[in-house]
Amino acid sequence: MFNVLNHIHILMKKNVDMADDLLMRYSDILRYQLYECNRETVSLKREVDYLKDVVEVEKMRWGKELNVDCSWNIGNRETNITPLLLVPFVENAFKHVSRLPSETGYVKITHRQEGNTLRLTVENSRTGQAPQKKSASGLGLENVKKRLEILYPGKHELLIRKTDTVYKTTLIITL
Repeated sequence: MFNVLNHIHILMKKNVDMADDLLMRYSDILRYQLYECNRETVSLKREVDYLKDVVEVEKMRWGKELNVDCSWNIGNRETNITPLLLVPFVENAFKHVSRLPSETGYVKITHRQEGNTLRLTVENSRTGQAPQKKSASGLGLENVKKRLEILYPGKHELLIRKTDTVYKTTLIITL
């Protein structure tokens, strides 16, 4: 939260239009988190709109240092999903993407819903040279795994592939 607000502060001196757009998108993100996520489920359309806002904010923050490719395919916009279930995968991609000055990192997000099956694939570049935090590593992912077990028992599959250059998660949920 503070990183985004600091970025908006800096942009206000350099690019007021971009700062305005970033502030409005960030306002939408906070509004969704505070007011719409107190229900057990939300429409898949609304959850995807929220994810799109998160991605757009990150794209603005990263600028040309990062290539972002997203695909959002929703079969039935009124299908319900537990709110804020998917965002940790998106946030982690931006948090852990390659950050070396000599590289342009990437984040690729593919969201597809067909019938009652949702597939979210999030992939980001990574580098073995980036320092790894040991103390808090994986807490968000562990919490998501627990939430999936409680909310979608026997109705989900989470695949994680990690190499020296790529981190990729694929979540498949039967809604």
